[in-house]
Amino acid sequence: MITADAYQRAERELTLREWRRGWRIHAAVYALVMTGLTILNVVLVATTDADFLWFPFPLVGWGIGVAMHYVHGVRFGEREIAARQAQIAAVAEQHAREPAGTPR
Repeated sequence: MITADAYQRAERELTLREWRRGWRIHAAVYALVMTGLTILNVVLVATTDADFLWFPFPLVGWGIGVAMHYVHGVRFGEREIAARQAQIAAVAEQHAREPAGTPR
């Protein structure tokens, strides 16, 4: 039989694994796209009369998103999961105190 504690640990582990995988995918796509945009911008500046290097704008803008994804999904993921599990436990305790068949 699975205990509630074992279930919470397994859920925490799987959620963190999913969040970390999501961040790695996000970071890989960011790196590929930013490399392409940088190369495109440098080639256009070198081969045309364009003289404005615009690639830092998406680099910084999207980089902020990747950084926030890391902070909330990887760095402080344990805290967020613990807070969520505490909320679930509080609601479960509330439901346990209510008589069966009580409408919500």
